[in-house]
Amino acid sequence: MKFSLLATCLFALSSVAVVVRGDQLQDEIDAAKKKFCGGIAVSAPTQGQSFADPSKVQVTVTRKPNAQAKVVSGVDVYSIASNGKPTYVATAWKGNYALNTKATLTVNLSKVKGLKYPGQFEFRVWVHNKAGPDCTLMSKVFRVAKSGHSNDAATEGSESELNTDIDRGCFGVELLAPALGKHEKANTPFSVQVQRDSSSHLENIESLALYSVDLTSRQPQEVQTSWSGNETVHQMFNVKDTIKQASAQNSAYFYKLTGTTVHGESCDFYSHPFYVDA
Repeated sequence: MKFSLLATCLFALSSVAVVVRGDQLQDEIDAAKKKFCGGIAVSAPTQGQSFADPSKVQVTVTRKPNAQAKVVSGVDVYSIASNGKPTYVATAWKGNYALNTKATLTVNLSKVKGLKYPGQFEFRVWVHNKAGPDCTLMSKVFRVAKSGHSNDAATEGSESELNTDIDRGCFGVELLAPALGKHEKANTPFSVQVQRDSSSHLENIESLALYSVDLTSRQPQEVQTSWSGNETVHQMFNVKDTIKQASAQNSAYFYKLTGTTVHGESCDFYSHPFYVDA
């Protein structure tokens, strides 16, 4: 018994050490990012900017000069589906463009295979530091209205059908658990798992609210605030929650996650409906 208790304590201490070390590592990463990537930004395309010609999409990178010499070395393109799922498509531009205070590049998306128009896209811009790690910057979401060819099979629908929340940067975040239709137990803690894609603009999580919904009327009602704060999210975010009341007949629960993007936009994301049994 003494041995097992000692082993348990040592395991708990080692787990704490791993968590602390993980936090320290993230602090070191954030400090290096501030040193080598601070003062640079993608100022264009602007939010929701629409381009009629995919061969003439311009991206602008600005910089507040410091001791770190920088070169724009690549531009990747992401396509964002109507459900908010981002997909890396290809590197649309490669080169070495010296970044002093401002660099404007023309990216020819017509040469990138697999893009559908009209569509919503974002750029990931690579900035190389001659004496340090590379920086990656995400542009705001922009639109390409058409392919430039009236008979192009890749042209589908109209630009008016595109999602304005995606324009604002509200995409790339998914509440993985509880899963769709999952049954949890009342008065028993369970995990709410949030996953953020690296291309998402969401920076801080501010609240997680629990709702019940009548499955006939579809009318939601807030039950409780399960978590609140101001937490920077990188890839995963987990909250332990407990629900006291079982789901009423013909009703379910769901979560609403609220946060803020790097551009100051407020976004809401929703879980799948799930059930709580007595």
